[in-house]
Amino acid sequence: MAESEQNKVLQEAFHDAENAVKFAERVSGEVALPAINQLRYAMCHLVEEDVERTLQHCLRAKYDAYEAAIGYFLDYIASFFIQKFPTDILDRHLGEWKKYRERFLTARTFLCSLRKLRDAEENVFARVEEELSELIKIRDAIDASYAEIRTERLRLEEEERILMEQEAQDRENAKAREERRRYTISLWWTICGTILGAMGIIIAIFK
Repeated sequence: MAESEQNKVLQEAFHDAENAVKFAERVSGEVALPAINQLRYAMCHLVEEDVERTLQHCLRAKYDAYEAAIGYFLDYIASFFIQKFPTDILDRHLGEWKKYRERFLTARTFLCSLRKLRDAEENVFARVEEELSELIKIRDAIDASYAEIRTERLRLEEEERILMEQEAQDRENAKAREERRRYTISLWWTICGTILGAMGIIIAIFK
């Protein structure tokens, strides 16, 4: 490989890896340390003029950065689905939520298989970028609907709480009415017994 062509390949490799690292840090808000370390190793091998190992570490840096980005989006989407919003609310505000959930599970399976790869290859990155594109779409859809979904669930929970309190109050009122009914019956029996007893005494006196 000619020196000019070699420099071009190295430049593109560093550029791609650096962009991947910046992307991962931008979406997650965290430093992609494993990817940065790979870039450091690449620089060391570049100084040693070991082109092959330099390119390997650039690819690895890109791989680690994308892995971190996928992991971030998976955690983000999982934190939404773990809240277990009622399906009727999701149907109204996030119509494709079932499709999103299946896509999330597919991406999670892919990430697990990705971690088993020992060497990152270019054909892997095409699939990585496809998964990232889909996960970003899901994240954006969730963000656009989350406020409405959460507000409606809170409203339904409040309505359910009020209904339960009303039912509890109705039970207490029914219990109080039953106790008053029993007390009234008992009182009438007492009065009737007293009257009958008095009548018995009167009859005995006038015999």
